[in-house]
Amino acid sequence: MPDLLLELFSEEIPARMQRKAGEDLKKLVTDALVERGLVYEGAKAFVTPRRLALHVAGLPVRGRDVREERKGPRVGAPEAAVQGFLKAAGLSSLDQATIVSDPKKGDSYVAIIEKPGQETIQAIAEIVPAVIRSFPWPKSMRWGKASAAGASLRWVRPLHSILCTFGAETEDTEIVPFEVDGIVSGNVTYGHRFHAPGPITVKRLDDYVTSLEKAKVVLDADRRKETILTDARNLAFAQGLDLVEDEGLLEEVAGLVEWPVVLMGSFEERFLDIPGEAIRATIRANQKCFVLRDPATGNLTNRFILVSNLVASDGGVAITAGNGRVVRARLSDAAYFWQTDRGSLPDLDTLKDSAGKLGLDLAKPLDQRMAKLDKLGVVFHAKLGTQGERVQRIAALAKELAPIVGADPDKAERAAKLAKADLPTEMVGEFP
Repeated sequence: MPDLLLELFSEEIPARMQRKAGEDLKKLVTDALVERGLVYEGAKAFVTPRRLALHVAGLPVRGRDVREERKGPRVGAPEAAVQGFLKAAGLSSLDQATIVSDPKKGDSYVAIIEKPGQETIQAIAEIVPAVIRSFPWPKSMRWGKASAAGASLRWVRPLHSILCTFGAETEDTEIVPFEVDGIVSGNVTYGHRFHAPGPITVKRLDDYVTSLEKAKVVLDADRRKETILTDARNLAFAQGLDLVEDEGLLEEVAGLVEWPVVLMGSFEERFLDIPGEAIRATIRANQKCFVLRDPATGNLTNRFILVSNLVASDGGVAITAGNGRVVRARLSDAAYFWQTDRGSLPDLDTLKDSAGKLGLDLAKPLDQRMAKLDKLGVVFHAKLGTQGERVQRIAALAKELAPIVGADPDKAERAAKLAKADLPTEMVGEFP
């Protein structure tokens, strides 16, 4: 049974859109095939940072022939009814119709309509361009001279080429002929952006996957994830460390690289004075890197795992150094915020009234921040007053409710007074 291989090769596909795009391509194409009576055996979508691909296995060469009987008017019916029947049935005269007798209703005309099944390659040539033009990207763009007219193709990033082949395993495949916005379908794809950017001619899925592998492209996103996770664990283990696993980050990083190469970077140990959550947030959000911890203590270490998209000639020395510089700059900011929040505010004299009202100790940095929040008069709700007034209510309630659950009333009140003290801190402003 013949297979369909489709690839849409573009400038870039953002990692957050890739999984959904693969699902959409598979559903749109296979639903359209089934609507035309072209039932398939299986389908799988593939996505990399630059390509959206689909393989549909076990398609018929052509659709099923359709035989339909369309009942017409009774023999001797008015001419207008007869002509309407002939036009609807696609007949030129009543000689092409059959007369059927019914004991109760008498004789009537019946048209036997036989439609040969559509060639599958022709159906694909109609389906794929329609899917491309109406593809449901969350965000898309136009490009080139035609974009000025506003009627050009919209795609997530500029679409460079379309590969579309159809054929059985034992036969030469055919290029499914169509054109979308000046891009003509073919049997050519391209490898890794840096390692193998040249054209690659392919026929079907097997040599497509193999050719891309040789061109430093891992087509399957799940395999890229598995490679990253395994290599990261092994690299961490070799240094006596544990990888702090992060499924969301792993999914994102796998969508940023076509040929994952796992490396280890480092930063100065002095930054470990920063809370671990802030270190992890900085390294994760800004550099898309994984943090490592000491298995003996469970604390974070000054090492991190990064994933490169190429095999560097220097073994990754320059890449890790570059990532390290960015991480150190970000952690320097975090260290500054952390130290600032642990020190005293410069305007303590203006906070005495708020401190007295809330029963706060201005010798303590966190109490100072709560007093500052009250002094600023930050509104909690237009009808419920400021954050300071809110905290007063929470503290009073906490003190009353504490004995009911066997808690210390004074400690509950103290905890309530500090519950919102983080809001004006530098750390929460930077790492909400």
